[in-house]
Amino acid sequence: MLFVFPSVAPVFAAELSRAQVEQRVAAAHGAPIDLSNLDLSGVDVSGLNLHSADFFSTKLAGAKLAKADLSGANFTRADLQNADFSGAQMKTATLYAALLDGASFAGADLSNARIIGGGKGVNFRNAKLIGADLGADPANQGMVPVRAELPDANFDGADLTRANLTHAVLTGANFTAAIVTGARFDYAVLDGSNLSLGR
Repeated sequence: MLFVFPSVAPVFAAELSRAQVEQRVAAAHGAPIDLSNLDLSGVDVSGLNLHSADFFSTKLAGAKLAKADLSGANFTRADLQNADFSGAQMKTATLYAALLDGASFAGADLSNARIIGGGKGVNFRNAKLIGADLGADPANQGMVPVRAELPDANFDGADLTRANLTHAVLTGANFTAAIVTGARFDYAVLDGSNLSLGR
């Protein structure tokens, strides 16, 4: 006898609800809030003003942060797998040692952001990465460069003007119509990438 079980979406139990996050934002009166070391997997905080918030080592797997203001936010060591950052404001945000598998930054503004994370299939379609730093960290180098490792990333239509991708691992990445004026790809690993660039 064959049993067929329907596929079930993962169920998340975030430590804070959207309403609780909103309460923290209101209580902070415009100051950055501390959301570090929490499990916020699957939470929906789309559109909230979370500028300069601290998400250090926070679990945000499957979370929805679309169109949120995350400028200057700290995502160091955060789990951002399959999170939705589409259309978010993320200027000068820090994504150091972040887990990025399947995350979407489509249409997000990551200008001057620091992205030293790793993950497969990250979506940067039409994102602004002007002046973003995905390159090796010269101050923290051992035998293996500390850099962005983004195999199969989608940079279709992304603006990488003046971005630093030195030593970045971008195997199988899609750069269709991407703007790379002044971008640095020194020693970047681009095997199998689509380099049909915009300009």
